[in-house]
Amino acid sequence: MRILIKLSDWLWGAIRLPGRQIRWRIIARYVVLTIILAVAGTYLATRIVTGSLEERFDSHLGETARVMADSVVRRERQHLELIRSVAFTQGVGAATEAGDRDELATFVGPLAANAGAELVEVLDADGRRILGLRLSDPSKFLYEELEEAGDRSAWTSVRAILEGESDSLGDKFAQIIETTAGYALYTAGPIYDGDRLVGIVLVGSLLESFLPIAKTAALGDITIYDFDGSPLASTFPDGDSEEADLVPAAAVLAEIGAPYAIRERKSLFGRDFDLLYGELTVRDQVVGVYSVALPSSFITGATVGTTLRMGLLFGIATAAVLISGLFLARTITRPLLKLVKAAQTLSSGDLTARSEVDSADELGTLATTFDYMADRIQRQHLSTIKALTSAIDARDPYTLGHSIRVGQLAVEIGSGMGLAESELQHLEIGGYLHDIGKIGVRDNVLLKPGALTSEERALVEEHPRIGLDIVSAVELAPEVLEFIAGHHEKLNGGGYPYKIGAELLTLYPRIGAVSDIFDALTTDRPYRAAFPTGDAVDMLRRMAVDGELDSAVVAELERALPRWAERLRTDTSLKGFELTTRQAEVA
Repeated sequence: MRILIKLSDWLWGAIRLPGRQIRWRIIARYVVLTIILAVAGTYLATRIVTGSLEERFDSHLGETARVMADSVVRRERQHLELIRSVAFTQGVGAATEAGDRDELATFVGPLAANAGAELVEVLDADGRRILGLRLSDPSKFLYEELEEAGDRSAWTSVRAILEGESDSLGDKFAQIIETTAGYALYTAGPIYDGDRLVGIVLVGSLLESFLPIAKTAALGDITIYDFDGSPLASTFPDGDSEEADLVPAAAVLAEIGAPYAIRERKSLFGRDFDLLYGELTVRDQVVGVYSVALPSSFITGATVGTTLRMGLLFGIATAAVLISGLFLARTITRPLLKLVKAAQTLSSGDLTARSEVDSADELGTLATTFDYMADRIQRQHLSTIKALTSAIDARDPYTLGHSIRVGQLAVEIGSGMGLAESELQHLEIGGYLHDIGKIGVRDNVLLKPGALTSEERALVEEHPRIGLDIVSAVELAPEVLEFIAGHHEKLNGGGYPYKIGAELLTLYPRIGAVSDIFDALTTDRPYRAAFPTGDAVDMLRRMAVDGELDSAVVAELERALPRWAERLRTDTSLKGFELTTRQAEVA
């Protein structure tokens, strides 16, 4: 049972379904255990009913394939014995070299009749037939002359002998050939006179007469195919057969590579059969493909009936466990699902996520701990970014505190525009990091007290692009990246560094641009004094009218100025140093 429990836990862990909830995990062990028991019970019951039949069937199918292979080997041995008898009979070599058909007939005829061979041919050294005999009356061992063309030089087996080839088993070769009487398995062997090849002897067996004999021994139907899967001969009845039924599936044919290796179940002539396929190998030469078939309908019926009955029984039990578990788990997991959702939101980058679970049990303690952890992570995250931005701003005493103020002013504007807390967080972080690219600008350019040259201004205008490169290794929200990249862009496309227009600028860089310009205007710089708040707002209005800034954002800035002025008076963290006091003036 312990093993089943561990297995059920592993199976549940392997499931990856969208929307998977903790209530399912509570009942998963019991559901999975029930399913395992159902499958095991169904399997055992089915095996008890059908196991013995299937084992006997599998054994019989394998034995049928073995007997079929042995039958081919025995027939091949008969071919080889006759080939040797003909080739080594004194006078055959000379008669073959002389092309004397009558002389050959006196030698070969009795040997063929004695062996009961169906097809015997003697070829000259060019592969042309001198003598061809076919068994016309097996009961009287009467032979007739073959009528088809006598040039066999194109046959693979004949050509191999003519070219002097041999393999590990010698200089004999096998091949399945189509004749006027049907497909036949031929074996070819050389005839020598001394060391000279003077001819070839062919011994063949028609598949249509050989297969019934093999079926009698194998007790199963046999089919021979060519390498394309087309049936050449079969022991299945011809009357109402459909040849397409006998063609192996393409996948089966493609996988055949070892004897008895591929099995297929199909319906033939209104009955279910199991077919075992293998390569038809003669003298280590693959000459075709064969299958042996046994009817399996009775086993399939017994297996399906038992499986359905047991599957229905255990299916009802599984459904009962599932339904009762759902009702129980639903009341327990509602607050837990809230906590899960908050954790997922937090892990996605929204540090404002909280569980909002109020419970006096262990789950409530867990939720309270989670909320405290989320608060701490958010504070530490913002503190780290603030420390970084302060270090950046400290390079220039005239911009000390600028990034912090831009981030907080952006939050004020966004809050007035109804943005969610998570969206305000993106504005705050974007404001803190918007000038991080100034790290890549040389001090002699960044801190220059006078006007910048065109080359120096081009360097400064690259700081948004540099900023993006710096934070590319940090998993920041896309909204933050939009703020960093676009806080110097204009709606009319006249900004920098990307010169993009309104269609590509989201609300984040629009708010960032207004916040950045306003703080820059209302703080002292080495080349000018700070503008009064009213003058700064007028400038922003004109830029909005000229299509550079978002008029809705500028209007919200005006509404936020009283709150902003109050924060500047009371929150010392927003002041870089004494020169920022003009921001406290209310227009």
